Amino acid sequence: MTILITGATGLIGQNLVKTLLKRTPPNVKPNQIRLLIRKRNGSPSRNSFVQWVVKMGVEIIWGDLRSTSDVLRFTNVIDPDKSVLIHCGAVFNFYQSYQLLYNTNVIGTTRVLHGFHSNRIRKFVFVSSIAVYGALRNSNGQGITEDHPIDCKQRKSYELTKSLSEECVWKYSKKYPKRLITLVRPSGVVGGGGTTSDIFARMFFGRYVPLPGGGSEKISLVDVYDVVRALIHFSNFDIGNGEVFNVVSFTPTLREFIDEMAYVLNRRNVKILSVPLGLFKPLFYLSRLIRTFKKPKENSLLLPVLFNKLGQEIWIDNSKILAHGLSPESTLSESMNNFHHFLADNPWYAEEKFSIAL
Repeated sequence: MTILITGATGLIGQNLVKTLLKRTPPNVKPNQIRLLIRKRNGSPSRNSFVQWVVKMGVEIIWGDLRSTSDVLRFTNVIDPDKSVLIHCGAVFNFYQSYQLLYNTNVIGTTRVLHGFHSNRIRKFVFVSSIAVYGALRNSNGQGITEDHPIDCKQRKSYELTKSLSEECVWKYSKKYPKRLITLVRPSGVVGGGGTTSDIFARMFFGRYVPLPGGGSEKISLVDVYDVVRALIHFSNFDIGNGEVFNVVSFTPTLREFIDEMAYVLNRRNVKILSVPLGLFKPLFYLSRLIRTFKKPKENSLLLPVLFNKLGQEIWIDNSKILAHGLSPESTLSESMNNFHHFLADNPWYAEEKFSIAL
């Protein structure tokens, strides 16, 4: 058996590899794991992780999702009928050009599907995102379920590339219905470093934290370890084939989440500034206008996605995956505590990620 993983140096990928090597079962041996990793110098935690997997004896294929030959080399295994391909790889970034996002997230996914098909790998597990749903507003107290249509007409963005990537997977699945394919849609991933935590942490740039209304809107989040559990579960068992699953750990109000974030960041003296909901939509259009004429800097606070999502009631229904016996094991407090430990172990992170730019 070979477990092939793309995006292994990302938040989900790193925790997936660590869990596979430490958890029994499945008691996976290092030489049963193969990773596709770009050969570049990255953050201290990325470099440390790469050094660790090399030392552990995990097989690394140095390559890029944007290279067909690299992907084909990565997916060429000696035991394809027993192997599983977990595709976590994507550029999750709101500062990069849309062309880079498209080439990696969409074209890269088609290359991975081609490698999966041509090398006859047994199963494909795709890490999608609730971003495929586009702009959401819950109604009648109901959460967003998996049968909600994906939005392939969003403006050019990370969200659009995830929708188009998923569309590629669905087209392949319909063309080859006997192939084993499962899609997992995590909500906002927390519990360590990552874009979701970065964006919210950046709101603590002054004495006041602006919240839409009173922060009573719900927001669905998932701890990274609950995502990892889902990926391992669907990799080990031939269930959920041709299906998609929302993955959610908790759905706090925005105020509850910000309070936990304040504790983690040791910013307990900040004051919550209640901003009328009607102001967030103009701020969204203003930020889009600014981005039309000015390329965003890393760690920019003026992110259109921030003003677009704040003020929305984003409640994702996860009853489908619960029916498969996969209840979340993490609480909001535990997840934020893990984030606190991550920051303590990586002091460079806050300095690099939480600085504010316009």
